[in-house]
Amino acid sequence: MNKPSLRSSQRLSTKARLVVYSSSILIIAAALTYVLNFGSSKSTLAAAGQHGSKIVSTSNVILNEYTTLSNDAAVGATTITVASSSLNANGRFASGLAAGELVMIIQMQGATISTSNNSSYGSVTNYNNCGNHEFAEVLSVPSSTTINLTVGLKKSYTATGGVQVIRVPRYSSFTVNNGASVTCPAWNGSTGGIVAIESNGTTNINGTINVTGKGFRGGATEQNTNTPGDHTSYRSTNAIDGAEKGEGIAGLSSSLSGGRYGRGAPANGGGGGNSHNGGGGGGANAGTGTWNGGGIPDVSLTTWRTAWDLEGGSFSTNNSPGGGRGGYTWSFDFRDPITVGPGNAVWAGDNRYNMGGFGGRVLDYSTGRIFMGGGGGAGDSNNGVATPGGVGGGIAFIISAGIVDGTGSITANGSSVPLSSGAPGDASGGGGGGGTIIIYTSGANVKNLTLNANGGTGGSQSLNSGAEVEGPGGGGGGGYISTTSAFSLTRTVSGAANGQTDAPPMSAFPPNGATKGAPGIITTLPLSPYSGVNSLPVELLAFTAKQNGDQVLVTWTTASERNNDYFTIEKSKDGRNFVMLGRVDGAGNSITARNYHLPDVNPNKGHNYYRLTQTDFNGEFETFNSVHVLFKGQSKSAELKSVYPNPFSDILSVSYYTATSSAIRFKLINSAGQEVKSMVVQSETGSSTVEWKNLSSLPPGNYMIIMDNNQEKIAGKTLIKEK
Repeated sequence: MNKPSLRSSQRLSTKARLVVYSSSILIIAAALTYVLNFGSSKSTLAAAGQHGSKIVSTSNVILNEYTTLSNDAAVGATTITVASSSLNANGRFASGLAAGELVMIIQMQGATISTSNNSSYGSVTNYNNCGNHEFAEVLSVPSSTTINLTVGLKKSYTATGGVQVIRVPRYSSFTVNNGASVTCPAWNGSTGGIVAIESNGTTNINGTINVTGKGFRGGATEQNTNTPGDHTSYRSTNAIDGAEKGEGIAGLSSSLSGGRYGRGAPANGGGGGNSHNGGGGGGANAGTGTWNGGGIPDVSLTTWRTAWDLEGGSFSTNNSPGGGRGGYTWSFDFRDPITVGPGNAVWAGDNRYNMGGFGGRVLDYSTGRIFMGGGGGAGDSNNGVATPGGVGGGIAFIISAGIVDGTGSITANGSSVPLSSGAPGDASGGGGGGGTIIIYTSGANVKNLTLNANGGTGGSQSLNSGAEVEGPGGGGGGGYISTTSAFSLTRTVSGAANGQTDAPPMSAFPPNGATKGAPGIITTLPLSPYSGVNSLPVELLAFTAKQNGDQVLVTWTTASERNNDYFTIEKSKDGRNFVMLGRVDGAGNSITARNYHLPDVNPNKGHNYYRLTQTDFNGEFETFNSVHVLFKGQSKSAELKSVYPNPFSDILSVSYYTATSSAIRFKLINSAGQEVKSMVVQSETGSSTVEWKNLSSLPPGNYMIIMDNNQEKIAGKTLIKEK
């Protein structure tokens, strides 16, 4: 059998290329793990495998070297200036960086946030170059601070935004033995937090790649507070007003504009608990939904719902993405938390105000950026027993030309916060946000591994005597996982639990205002991470046509689009003379995978050819190779032909055929066999399409759609409901 190798992409034309992928999933987890696909230019892959076969057989092995970018680098640049170009300070390679080797360039921070002293504090107003990243091959190393690259950068980088340049080993094959592990140095404000590996053959992980708690740092504890506490400040330069915020893409806590203390959440970092003794908010990374900083209340008991709703409205149903909120401020009396709400003077102390740190915000992955998990905010302290915020998960990035397989795991969780004990007590910190895991292959399978990018648990309080109570920490939000395929993979991006208190006054309500973190995101089809300015308006992943009942469904998927106005589909009987079938608008500019489809409701019986053309905004166009389908005609009296998209979130487009006009009932059946939704339509003879809306309230999971015409049940289709 031939050994797998890296191959350059095949261009279909000067404007687009077709890359064939198996249906696969790219996973990004709590620490950023990136497994790269080898679909790049020949020059980028020229020295792939140069470091030979690698077998890791011991624990906590570090394989990368790290330095920082000294000067800004613009798109198209082929020279970068760094602190140290040898990239071998720890002797992890046989010699200094040389021609043909690979470096990863990634900007960790530099986002601009709102500094308003209200709940909008910390919202991202501009990502700038934060999250930009790519892998570039070295052309030469002419000086101790200069690296020349074989191709121009495809992204820009701002040196003051914390840009790392990481030396990436180029193995011919890569194995982590059972019981062995690979890790990285923790992020220190300049470097660390990332494992990045390229394998020119197979990748076998039977041990562990672990970047848990290697990401953005949690807020540190301090000993300044005030009674009564500050109940208005979201950011402050004075530690007396609240605890330190967690670190995130907006920068180090000490450098935050407006102040490092207080409950406002700086981007994906958790807010610090306000004085006196509010709990810290959990850090965050990826997620979907509308953020309000409140996290997800634990409603394990019915009475807890009642306690949450004493905040006002129906907070027990709150469902904010990102990190969980920190718990209430100090109280010092025995009352019933199921009947007496926060902020009531009868609680004494600081009246148990709802002033815990906000949970960190979720970040935008739609433009191809990647991030580490945010640090949790610290709990407010004055008695020396508070806990700091948890550290976010790092990034694991794996590129493999062959299969990625094994019985092991890649873990990028946010760190959990230890128990706070001692009397008098202090508040606890929020858990770290999950990190990122990416596995990128050239169409090879990714299978059997366990991939985790979960948030870290918020800190709990051990204070089991007396009337005193402080705020527990919020749970960390989930991270991001993306893989090329997913055969028997276990992937989790769960939000973590909040901390609790065992103080006697809260025996009926141990969360005491602290909430859980929300889930992150699992996705597929990562883009090529290699450098090179992309001059292609459309990068095409797939173009297919197949019979669906009495129609032919033409589908195509793009990996990226640049200045793309629209697509046209033409059809032909003989593959030579084409006529227009239809037009579909393009995305304009996009670097995420996009799916398109167009039905041919009147296909020719027998041979049908379909041709796809892409047209730019300036009128230039390019036509791709045609695809063929043999149409055998419609023989069924009724048929459920297609359901799109799959996976779905809120709306389904259902295409079907009936031989006679009749009332048709569609049913959605969950994995327990229960009917959870139904829709009745009056159908005419022939092919029809109907939209089924307002499905966002369905829980994520597997479903079956069934078509019923009151005479027979038509074979259904399996669907996946996304978060």
